Amino acid sequence: MINTSVYSDEERRHFLRYTRTRQWPMLGRFPVADAAHTGLLAEMLACAPGVVDELISSLEDELRTVASQLLDDEAYRDAIRSLPWRPEERVVAVGDSITADRLGWFELLAATLTRGDRPTPTLVNLSVSGNTTADVIERFDLLEAAAPSRVLLMLGTNDARAHGRAGGHRMATPGETGRNLLALRRLLGDDLGAEVTMITPTAVDQGRVDEFFADAPVHWSASAVAEVAAVVRQADPDAIDLHDATRGAATSNLEADGVHPTVAGQRFILTRVLERLSVRPGAPRTGGGRQVPAPSS
Repeated sequence: MINTSVYSDEERRHFLRYTRTRQWPMLGRFPVADAAHTGLLAEMLACAPGVVDELISSLEDELRTVASQLLDDEAYRDAIRSLPWRPEERVVAVGDSITADRLGWFELLAATLTRGDRPTPTLVNLSVSGNTTADVIERFDLLEAAAPSRVLLMLGTNDARAHGRAGGHRMATPGETGRNLLALRRLLGDDLGAEVTMITPTAVDQGRVDEFFADAPVHWSASAVAEVAAVVRQADPDAIDLHDATRGAATSNLEADGVHPTVAGQRFILTRVLERLSVRPGAPRTGGGRQVPAPSS
């Protein structure tokens, strides 16, 4: 019998917001039926599969509502129309939970693009919660299988993650993060011929982190995340700098854990990303520091 008292539906919904089993590497390499994914999530959350379906549906409803709100803004519509992406392209997002978020910036981008009145590129979200830069190198075969023409790479928050109650052991040193980012740029750019846009991790709120993770064997340091953001900028001087843009962010832009953006925070991220990706009349076509070919007529 399922113990339905383990988690509240709000806790389950929060878990499902960031947990997408279809992106898990093993299940990407050995796909299973949709019902198996639902069943797995139901087992993890100690609930019936129908509850999982309902909660994911509620997240999809919220995504559509926020997408509609974005499209009500003329400046946002202009930014979407100014993206130099051709219909035949495949734009792949690679990141951690901030990008895997079912209410996140990339999902909002996809939801608004598909509501337009013109053909759009294929958008694929291959982000996995908890991923470090090394994790993404390990699943390069899955990135290759996605056949990206463009990659939006937002990593580093989990490289700065520390484990252990006494002092903590960081997942990657700055040198390791830098090495991994350069390796990913070569793998994606040289091996796959994809246009790579690097994005720094967002800033964290140290006070909220300290309070939320006070009794947990995992922790984040605002200075460590800032250090990683500097490494991203060093790997790509033209990277989209979300870290500086989100330092001292309003409380409404971060969840209680001080790490994950709220929906308002995700909207802000999307706005900043579009500012860099959109091409205005007369502006140079650039993307993450590498020249983007002009769309053919």
